[in-house]
Amino acid sequence: MPTSFDDQKQLELTKRLVARTPIIQNACDLDLMAFLHRHPRALLTTEQLAGFVGYNLKEVAKALDSFIEAGLLARTTQQSMHAARMFVLLLGGRQGEGVKALLELGSMRVGRQSILEALDAHGTRPDQPDASPELRLVKRG
Repeated sequence: MPTSFDDQKQLELTKRLVARTPIIQNACDLDLMAFLHRHPRALLTTEQLAGFVGYNLKEVAKALDSFIEAGLLARTTQQSMHAARMFVLLLGGRQGEGVKALLELGSMRVGRQSILEALDAHGTRPDQPDASPELRLVKRG
């Protein structure tokens, strides 16, 4: 929760940026997009990709499908027995500019936290009734 005027102002700016980038709707989307931004041409299986970003396969597959549908990601068709596919990030369009700005902010820890706060304030997607709650570490002592 923001504690100062500057924190509140930053959260409001981040909320506007998140609202302009509806393709990023949760932490998985943000982290997967950040990974793809760092590796814009990746030859991986979906299972490997899920392992690298630390989310379950179902979440990652859903995010990949959303990115492809939005035109932000291309996935090659499978032409051999190999399960790996080439994922190519496409951030050239208008929606891509919003994603780039969000990724720039999210490249720093405080920026990522701000984005996650804004996403929490925005609420979970209506098509995600089974969204799991955030896990927190609790220190016993």
